[in-house]
Amino acid sequence: MRVWIDISNSPQVLVFRPLHALLTERGDTVEVTTREYAQTLELLELHGISHEVIGPAHGGGQAWGKARAMAGRLRRLRSWAKPRQFDLALSHASHELPIVARSLGIPSSYAYDYEFARAQHTFGSRAATRVVVPEAIPQESLDRLGAYARKVRRYPGLKEEYYLAGFKPSESLLDELGLDRERVLVVIRTPPDVS
Repeated sequence: MRVWIDISNSPQVLVFRPLHALLTERGDTVEVTTREYAQTLELLELHGISHEVIGPAHGGGQAWGKARAMAGRLRRLRSWAKPRQFDLALSHASHELPIVARSLGIPSSYAYDYEFARAQHTFGSRAATRVVVPEAIPQESLDRLGAYARKVRRYPGLKEEYYLAGFKPSESLLDELGLDRERVLVVIRTPPDVS
């Protein structure tokens, strides 16, 4: 099977790392596209995932810049993907992939875990063949995004539980950061709209 994965932001590297390995191990051909944004390229390199950078970097904070960057990336992704004859396209919050996949007749899965990115998820949900979300997101919220029950597949828990499975923390990291091993360490990930 020929599989296309688009990774447009840093956390998506960790989401797709285990799936990329599984697909590769079973003999599927997996090609990864990405864009320059945050630490995405560095994480792909760190995890040894070969990739092709396609499209402009992030469009910035204004709607016009985002729309212009999206239009440019859609054109470039389509030109890149068309001759490759993919059987399946996968993304997590990369809304360009399902739009391009749909235009090329490629079945696609669009996953996300935060339903409040309305414009982005409306594009992705409406274009995708399947939408994959945590059980915690109410169907009413998904309906507003075009992710109707017939195309939704749910998973228990949070995506972090899946990509952190098997994670072994570095014992030396606490020492490197000068943190006391006897004290409780709490790490909080803020919601995207305030981080």
